[in-house]
Amino acid sequence: MADTTVPEATWTALLEALALPADAAVDTVLAAVEELVTAPEPTPEQVAAAAGLDPTALAQLRHDAEQGKVIAAAEQTRQVRAKVEDAVARGAIAPSRVQHWVTAITADPTMADTLASIPNELAVPLSEAGHGQEHEEVVQEAAWFR
Repeated sequence: MADTTVPEATWTALLEALALPADAAVDTVLAAVEELVTAPEPTPEQVAAAAGLDPTALAQLRHDAEQGKVIAAAEQTRQVRAKVEDAVARGAIAPSRVQHWVTAITADPTMADTLASIPNELAVPLSEAGHGQEHEEVVQEAAWFR
């Protein structure tokens, strides 16, 4: 059978941790440990009260935290929309695909890199093409064409 004696330093540290007197009996120590182990988890309200917060302050902190989450989500949505609108402005995607890209980037933020890599004017040409452009002549003008 193994030795079950507890070293004096360990026993003293255990009594101090349990806030028991130095002459506490083993049964008292066991009861204190069982009480700690079986005690229910404290509620946030109990923890706040132990920290000296009144219930209204706790409610205000919860409200502020919820508002912070809403603001962060709105900012993230704004950033995604700005990236997609930039792609539309450069002609990389058609305006009809805005919602698709917003949904894709929201679901997978790495899609923003894919969107940024799409060349300008791939979907919507924005540069003028055709008559009225200054360009180099490829062929010589005929003498009769002036």
